[in-house]
Amino acid sequence: MERGEVVLETRGLEKKYGENYALEPLDLTIAAGSIHGFLGKNGAGKSTLVGMIAGSVRPTAGEILHEGTDITSTGYTERRAMGIHLLGQHAELVGALSVAENLMMPNLPRGAGGLVKWSKVRSEAREVLERYRLPFHVSTPAAELSLHDQRRLAIARTLREGGSLAMLDEPTAALSRSERRELFDWIRELNAEGQTFVFISHYNSEIQEICDECTVFRDGRLVASGVNPRSISSAEISELVTGTAVQEFHRVPVPEAQAHLELRDFRAPGVGPIDLEIGRGQIIGFVGLPSSGAKELARAIGGLNPGHTGEIVLDGKAVATADVPAAHAAGIAYLTDDRIHEGLVKEISIMESLHLGNWPTSRGLVDFPAMKRYYTSINQRLHIRSSGQQQPVGELSGGNQQKVLIGAILALNPRVIILDEPTVGVDVGTKEEIHGLMDELTRQGISVILLTYDADEMCRVADIVVAFQDQRVARVLTGADITADAIIDSLVEHTGVSA
Repeated sequence: MERGEVVLETRGLEKKYGENYALEPLDLTIAAGSIHGFLGKNGAGKSTLVGMIAGSVRPTAGEILHEGTDITSTGYTERRAMGIHLLGQHAELVGALSVAENLMMPNLPRGAGGLVKWSKVRSEAREVLERYRLPFHVSTPAAELSLHDQRRLAIARTLREGGSLAMLDEPTAALSRSERRELFDWIRELNAEGQTFVFISHYNSEIQEICDECTVFRDGRLVASGVNPRSISSAEISELVTGTAVQEFHRVPVPEAQAHLELRDFRAPGVGPIDLEIGRGQIIGFVGLPSSGAKELARAIGGLNPGHTGEIVLDGKAVATADVPAAHAAGIAYLTDDRIHEGLVKEISIMESLHLGNWPTSRGLVDFPAMKRYYTSINQRLHIRSSGQQQPVGELSGGNQQKVLIGAILALNPRVIILDEPTVGVDVGTKEEIHGLMDELTRQGISVILLTYDADEMCRVADIVVAFQDQRVARVLTGADITADAIIDSLVEHTGVSA
């Protein structure tokens, strides 16, 4: 198919659950050889549409045409055979198996008697890796690859099967700036060779950077399509997404404050020695490339990186954070960046999730009335969008799951909160809500440690930015010195990494 021809088209496509629209009737075209962005808040209809395109969600009405052929009645397996693929945020690899096995599954070459021809598995895998310019050894277990490389491996496996349309759902989630740039460069190379992508993101900047055109969804409706994202401003895109002019949160900085948290000759696996002071009610940002010491220090303070030495002093008293319960007892709470594996039990209710590991009790029994009261109060504060307190947390959107996790750490009544990538995978409205909540907490005297790879976000909310390199503090930025360029420069100075 020639670049610019219609590779996929929908006509009057809709999805209803009962009498309620998940996605109102829409007409959409995707051009061959394009990178087409999908933007919208959680619940806007993006996931419903890509599910219908992939064949995992059956439409209520309408048509889907692939290269001019009506494929509406076909299912997920048939769509994959046609080259229509949806790749989620998680790479869906088998970590214990090798790169070669993951690439060639489920169609491993077999010989007489059904025995796997391992030499052919490895040779064909090498050809795929060479074709897609991936510098992996075929025998390396997939679990040993970085998250970034796992995603590229999953994409290569998809394209090996024949990919006329690859839909990438939040492919940059939890990637560093350099990893994101490398992924974008790789996607552009594949696109230059004719590969068509749908790129789903919550970040206007990503859509503007990599997409040729974009479609915007709001409240189950297509509100704009065929838009060149580089022809309009980020604010205009946000207005399309939300339906209103989004007021970005800008915090009044707290440059000086009474000492609240102090680290004295602090060392932990992967970081140290560190001497650092955080003022009461301040937001202090930790930035650094992977293994620089930023995340290692934050996790050690929060009790997730045991084996540290030196002192943590909170409100003038030395405290212990040998593990998470000890950190909680000291008044320090950590919001993980991996809500799927470290933060949530998807099968339990919202109300239970708010108290996981911290059940309120009365006379030795779980105090369910207290749990219900807390759910009501935190829901009024955080606006968790759900069907009610008993809804399984796994059924919520990413932004609402994040609100539940924030509610859970607030239930601990912490004095210091560590937020690790709190706005990754959430829509623009939820992001601003989280920023506003951070400001509210600091006005209550709570200190916040923020980790984020989003330099613009850090500039808007942080009072102090601490940059890490080689497991130590490399630079401290305050006041007018906190700029996106300064943050990025502080990450790459002396590392040999090009900005």
